[in-house]
Amino acid sequence: MDELLINIGFSQQELKIYKLLLEKGELSVTDISRLTSIPTSKLYAFMDTLTDKGFCRLVKDRPKIYALNSPNSAFNRVRDEYIQKEKALQKLSNELEEKFLQTKSNTTSVFRTITNPKEILEEYYRLFRMAKQIGVGFSKAPYTVNIEELENVNPSEEESINNGVEFKGIYELPKGENETNIKRLANYFKSKGEDVKMIESLPFKMLMVDFQYVLILLHGGNGLSLNMALTVDDKDFATSMYDLFQLYWEKADYI
Repeated sequence: MDELLINIGFSQQELKIYKLLLEKGELSVTDISRLTSIPTSKLYAFMDTLTDKGFCRLVKDRPKIYALNSPNSAFNRVRDEYIQKEKALQKLSNELEEKFLQTKSNTTSVFRTITNPKEILEEYYRLFRMAKQIGVGFSKAPYTVNIEELENVNPSEEESINNGVEFKGIYELPKGENETNIKRLANYFKSKGEDVKMIESLPFKMLMVDFQYVLILLHGGNGLSLNMALTVDDKDFATSMYDLFQLYWEKADYI
């Protein structure tokens, strides 16, 4: 409980006060000060903050006596504030992204390599969130997803699909791989709205979004552990990757 309360903004002193009132019920300022070792001169400021935020209330003015408000009511207020902040952040993010893209449209093409696995995954999810119209991709072995936790595989794609973005994916099913698991993976995304096919061999892992952004993931092969991603922000290159995808799409089979 302590960690959760601190995470939503409680100071150590406010935490002591809240837990004390939760245990004792109504208490005077004098008693709260004595039991928490917080000087009365400083305690009033903490009580005002807790009252303003809706966590407790003044039940008597002379002497000042405080009690907790219903936690359900208080934390529903906190939850509503977080929802409003999330909406504001999303609006700000969209506005800044639009400005960012306008600026980048006047610059030369951007090519970037990423070798850090965490950054590669973050870029992968970022492209899914950026998608406004369409996304196509190659899913190539080796697959590293946990088949038992598919609900957590790619929430960014699911969110974009729910927002009306069209996604198509081709899943590689080479000889020797676990056919059941790969089909479970493909069928999972099919159930979420992705149009999927399967093929025996793909050239690389790839995601193309909105005919502008491309992420290509390369493995070392031949026993090498090299893991490198190439990101490209270029309309012509992205269109070429879409054309390549279409060639493999025609050769692939529906599950």
